[in-house]
Amino acid sequence: MNPRSPAPLDILDTLDWPRFAAEYWDRRPVLIRGSGLPRPPFDTNELFESAVIAAQRSGAAHRIRFSAGQRHLVDPGDLLPRPEDASFDAYHRRVTGQLGGESFSLVVLCLHSAHHPLWARERDFLTGLWEHVGQPSAGATTTLVHGSRPPGRPAVRRGAGFLYVALGARRLRLGPDGQEGTAEAVPGDLVYWPAGHRLTAAPAPAASGATASVHIGIPREPTRHGTGLPSLLAPGPNPVSPQEGWGGDGIHVPDGDPPDDLSAGLPPVLAAALDHFRQAARPAALERRVAREALLQATNGGLDPVPPPARPGYFTDDDAVRATERVLWSEVGGRQLVAACGHVLETDLSAPELSAVIGLLNAGGTLLVGELAPPARSLLSRLAGFRAVERL
Repeated sequence: MNPRSPAPLDILDTLDWPRFAAEYWDRRPVLIRGSGLPRPPFDTNELFESAVIAAQRSGAAHRIRFSAGQRHLVDPGDLLPRPEDASFDAYHRRVTGQLGGESFSLVVLCLHSAHHPLWARERDFLTGLWEHVGQPSAGATTTLVHGSRPPGRPAVRRGAGFLYVALGARRLRLGPDGQEGTAEAVPGDLVYWPAGHRLTAAPAPAASGATASVHIGIPREPTRHGTGLPSLLAPGPNPVSPQEGWGGDGIHVPDGDPPDDLSAGLPPVLAAALDHFRQAARPAALERRVAREALLQATNGGLDPVPPPARPGYFTDDDAVRATERVLWSEVGGRQLVAACGHVLETDLSAPELSAVIGLLNAGGTLLVGELAPPARSLLSRLAGFRAVERL
């Protein structure tokens, strides 16, 4: 019996979120032409700037994968993007020359967390989707793939996703086993697939030079019981393993039976951890954490983690300030929490004072810094670090 021939993939000339949600979301894949996107989810220059920033950050090894030929390089050194490269094309030429023409692949995980403009653009794009299908409780991921290596064997995608073709035409094969659809995507095109699909995005036969694409992964699995507890009960460092943070990766349980000479009571480090959880689980503390998490999810655009805040802004008495992002706030236990761009702070302003300040900002009004009390000026300074306000 001959294998079933791939069928053409559905193609939309215009992205209409209501139609997309009704006909394709969680149902079947589709290719959306770049000319039909009201505003592309990514800009090529911002993508490269984000890759450069990600490569220069501490801990880059956990978020960057570089392969040359069939070799995975633990320390790529100067093979990672640098500011002087200026573009994917220039970077591609430099690395290809350094490798003597050998194929290579650069993968950057959590790309949106490296660059605020890229996060804001992707957030704006996804907002249209969330309005019709709901924002997932777990944040979407963003992965950049650049290079000349052919793709490996496709894996089944557990979540839904979008693939944005930034550079280089791609030949797509997409669908569940035995029901693959095919299409050729050019730069600017966007392809969507539901969970449980396989995707191959090989360079098109006529394509040459640099290629780059971005994968947006959207969780579609049901939320498990206990999801989110680490963030609700862990406002500080992990007392068991402070250097490793929360999540258990740094906690190791030895094999074999425990010794017979264990002392009575908990070891000091475990006693400290138990006390920490008891304190964090008190009603007032837990209420603050729940409110904080709600504000984070309401302002992070469905993307996690968000870019870190910049240094607080500095304003003089002569400055006028306005909002560039929506600012939210909530009163919990007599304290005011303020959130913007996926970051949360506490302020000493009273609820009426805060309502007046944020109400004016969200209404598009202008605040004269010289007329504000010190707590309000401090709030504006922190919000400037969140990139939620700007000086006129």
